[in-house]
Amino acid sequence: MQMKNNKRSKRWQVLLLIILILIVAGYVYRAQLQRVAIAIGIYQGHTFTPPSKITSESWWPRFWDQAQFYCDLSAMRLARQERLKQFNPSLTPLIQAMNRSQEKGAAMPYSMHIYREIRWLLNFTPDTAATRQRIDDLRQSLSEPLAQKWASQQQASDGSWGAGINRWYLRLYYSVEHLEDTLNAPYPISFLDRINSPEKLKAQFDLDLYDSFTKTGIANREELDETFSAIARLLHKSKLKRYPFHPGLDSALKEYVYHWQNPSTGCWGQWLVDRKGNIWKMDDAGITFHVISDLHGQVAHKDLIAKRLLQLDDLDFPAGIKFDGHFENHLNWDAVRIFQYAWPYLDSPTREQVRIEIAKMLHWCLTDSYRPDGSFKVSDLDETMDDAYRYGVAFLSETGYFDSSTRFWTNQNFPEAISVHKKIEDKLLSIGLKSPGLKDAYETLNGKSF
Repeated sequence: MQMKNNKRSKRWQVLLLIILILIVAGYVYRAQLQRVAIAIGIYQGHTFTPPSKITSESWWPRFWDQAQFYCDLSAMRLARQERLKQFNPSLTPLIQAMNRSQEKGAAMPYSMHIYREIRWLLNFTPDTAATRQRIDDLRQSLSEPLAQKWASQQQASDGSWGAGINRWYLRLYYSVEHLEDTLNAPYPISFLDRINSPEKLKAQFDLDLYDSFTKTGIANREELDETFSAIARLLHKSKLKRYPFHPGLDSALKEYVYHWQNPSTGCWGQWLVDRKGNIWKMDDAGITFHVISDLHGQVAHKDLIAKRLLQLDDLDFPAGIKFDGHFENHLNWDAVRIFQYAWPYLDSPTREQVRIEIAKMLHWCLTDSYRPDGSFKVSDLDETMDDAYRYGVAFLSETGYFDSSTRFWTNQNFPEAISVHKKIEDKLLSIGLKSPGLKDAYETLNGKSF
């Protein structure tokens, strides 16, 4: 009997030792395990079209080529998560301070410019030294009212309205609305010279589209997205009276879009270059939104785009329309605008899927984002008050919530919409319309889409 107890005790000791070894190994190799989990998640999302060279390989080489690509991609995402952990504790209080100033009616364009560049550095680059410096710049900007005023003016250095920004595409992004009417601009608009020929335009897009992320450690995704969107909007504005755009620029843009589109899904996105120089083409809901929206729906395969978006509905941005597993007004607005352009081309089953999807988004917005006092919660994605109002109002407007004549997806009535509209309008007016986001929200609320 004693011998049996001893054997049983030894078996338990061995089992406990194995468990302990696994726990220790899991802790020691936790980063590698995280990378494997992230890589599997990316693969299972099926958002990349593999290079034809890889798809034609036999099973074993194809497996290893794909494993290498997804592991490299997971390393970049894990590094981003570590940067956020490192810097968000010092960045979050500054964002909150900026929001409090805006709530009191103060315009904060200089701080917003710096903040956007910080987000680019954090999300897309490994440059922690520059990130730390820019966070210090943001901290200092909060007590510089003259800099805030100066940031809303055209800059003598390059003719942009991007004071406080080092990155060219962000200066372009913040200059688009000011460029609507440039007759009274005091300085030459030289920053647009960079893309002002078909050859220069293609070179800029190629620089952003083909992303050799394993060599640089930098992701060009946001730069590609915002550069395309800004240029497309500029070329379709009728009031750019002072800057002489090359007459072939619009045709060059549309030709680029045609060759860039994935014909099997209708989508656009980053083209990632792996270690061997192979190109992996991504379907990106956010970039696809900008292409279809900024070209006013004048693109091919709109039915495929809507169906693909429905397939991606549970994936996180930028591939899908969720953010860390939940809805966001910003991404919901993107999706609804795509659905609206595609609606005339959809069959009945797809339309029913779209109805269900938009209904879920609207319910989330009204119960999780909108607040009874007419404000919107600052969120994980739209963490400034400007963006919270801008995209909350944009989403509700795009669904036709306030206006039945634009309610393309349903015949349902929303009698409470009148009250919601008035509360949002009163709240915006009580804060003041000094910042671009609040002004955009007010104009959108009153029928002027931005």
